[in-house]
Amino acid sequence: MKKWILFATALCVVTVAGALYASATKASAAASTTAYTLTVNGKEIQTSKTELMPFEQKGTVLVPLRATAESLGYKVSWIAADKATRVEDSIQSVIVKDGSTLAKFTGKLKVINLTQDVELPVPVQSRKGVTYVPASFFEPFFNEVVVKEGNVSISAQMSSIQ
Repeated sequence: MKKWILFATALCVVTVAGALYASATKASAAASTTAYTLTVNGKEIQTSKTELMPFEQKGTVLVPLRATAESLGYKVSWIAADKATRVEDSIQSVIVKDGSTLAKFTGKLKVINLTQDVELPVPVQSRKGVTYVPASFFEPFFNEVVVKEGNVSISAQMSSIQ
């Protein structure tokens, strides 16, 4: 009888521990898959497909390159020979490749040379035909990037003379 009670107690402990572990794992997974919205110049980018939503990887939020860049008014083009993407505005351009953490900016603003290599915190990546870049990718284009409470906000910096 004592063996039976000991066995039943051990079985209950294992069952409860397993349930607690499974519950903690689900909560951890839910916490790491924060749903982000994307706002560009004050307007929320409506994405009907979940594969176009920003996501987090290793503490860095990635945004869809084309949708974000075109919302900012930039031209986006594919360079087939280099298997790279070019993003450009009126004063500078940048080339990025899938799997690379290097963004090569070129440009000039009167006497200020804007040519620089920028090391990205995580590699550029493609998912289901959509290229993603870290949100900070848009900072060298003179944009303000704010990631806060599930929202990625990218806005052109404005200056004024007072």
